[in-house]
Amino acid sequence: MKKILKIVSPLIIILITIIGCDNDDVDTDVPSQRLIFTSEQNQDNQIRLGTSLTFADVSTGVISRKWTFPDDVTTIKESNEDIVKTIFSKVGEHNVVLNQTFEESAFVNGEQRGKELDTTIVVRVLEPIKINLKANYINPDGSLGAALTIADNTQNEVIASRSIRYSFETIGEPEDINWTLDGGDPESSTGASEIDVTYKRVGTYDLKVEASTRRPFGEDQINFSNLIKVVPSTDPVSLDEIKGKRDGRLALEFSREMDETTINKANFSLTIQNGTTTIPAVIRSVTINPTQRNILDITLDGDSVYIDDVVTVSYAAGSLFTADGVQANSFTDIPMSSFEQGTNILETTTVDFSFENSTDDSNWPYQFWGGIWELYDFSIAFDKARTGNRSGIVDMQANGGMIIAHDSGSFPLETGTTYEIGIWTFVENLGNTPDGLANPDLRLYWIPATNFSVGPSPEFTSDFPLNQWVYKSIIVTATETEDKQFLIRGYNEFNDAPIRIFMDDLFVSEVTIRP
Repeated sequence: MKKILKIVSPLIIILITIIGCDNDDVDTDVPSQRLIFTSEQNQDNQIRLGTSLTFADVSTGVISRKWTFPDDVTTIKESNEDIVKTIFSKVGEHNVVLNQTFEESAFVNGEQRGKELDTTIVVRVLEPIKINLKANYINPDGSLGAALTIADNTQNEVIASRSIRYSFETIGEPEDINWTLDGGDPESSTGASEIDVTYKRVGTYDLKVEASTRRPFGEDQINFSNLIKVVPSTDPVSLDEIKGKRDGRLALEFSREMDETTINKANFSLTIQNGTTTIPAVIRSVTINPTQRNILDITLDGDSVYIDDVVTVSYAAGSLFTADGVQANSFTDIPMSSFEQGTNILETTTVDFSFENSTDDSNWPYQFWGGIWELYDFSIAFDKARTGNRSGIVDMQANGGMIIAHDSGSFPLETGTTYEIGIWTFVENLGNTPDGLANPDLRLYWIPATNFSVGPSPEFTSDFPLNQWVYKSIIVTATETEDKQFLIRGYNEFNDAPIRIFMDDLFVSEVTIRP
């Protein structure tokens, strides 16, 4: 018996940290008790094809046992051993059955179940992770065009400012997907199995995709050198975005690379409004961004741009050309549409800000406001996410609303510090809200000391972008130093149709506002 205990004890030490099949509690005073472990129990007995799984019967009072494994699936068909290790050679769900005979009626979860027990353990065998990459041109009208040739050194030609759609099927259920898109916009991405990439700079570029899962471990990686060759374009150049930067500059992002020798600051002008105050703005310089040459950086003379400013930029057509020789057209009063984000403080808290650790509404319970605020359903989406694999789904009924809280996570705010608090949302249909009545919206609140005066984030107006992830935020200054919990309020009172809202990637960061 001592020899058996020496063998079993180390396994128990390893496996006791893993959730058992039935989570039976061991009571050494009970002579017969069922206790079974597997080496991947906390992963729902999921393993990869061609890998092994260890089964351990450490029950007390066992007279005899018999493990039965499925035919043509494992390297063992039957065994009477207390510890069995076998390799699975077929993808799918497979049943492993343990028959046990005990000295007397055995306890299971505190109840006696009889002298002979059968236990079925379901093993799910996943195929290896595999990336089968596809790539297609996106036509100027937005339709999907011809396929690219996927191989090293193919140098598929892409006209500067045009886009490519990359996609692959998720074979083997990877949890982490990482794109490295040399020369593209975006230059990297996580979580998506499909992505549209715009190429704005002439040159030859590589591509890398990684897909992996930590447990059961699996990964695949593909690299293609010189896959894309961006060639000059005769298309008109467009100004795609004006972004404020945390260093106080403005970034003007054009649809493709600009010629820095053609920049003349005298052709640019801007206005700054902060509340009711007009801020005098003098441009010190307009320079090309050294790493993203489709971006022009505007630096002010003796001032900075702040996140709470309303900024517009104008350009009078002059000497500015693209690197491939196309003149930039004039534009007037184009607004700053976003501001460079800082560090998301939620990443170091217990807040499930990206919904990756939520499986239902237990982490986001209803707050019992009554009335329209209970006319909703909240759930977790496993097939749509901005990043990762999950997002939250709000289904507000027609003329309904929602109020939920995240009572299992908190984040710190400090008195006098100003924060940007935001969220990404995705909607497919806005329903029908009559003119003159309040549109549907989401509002980000917090407890304790809730500031109910904060505005929508976002408001779902008739021109709100559909079928894409959109980020909206509010700017607030904390009036107390304490840990907060999120409240999210949804509003749909005057919409005669239900509305579904996907939510992902809550964001909180310290910001500096205009003094």
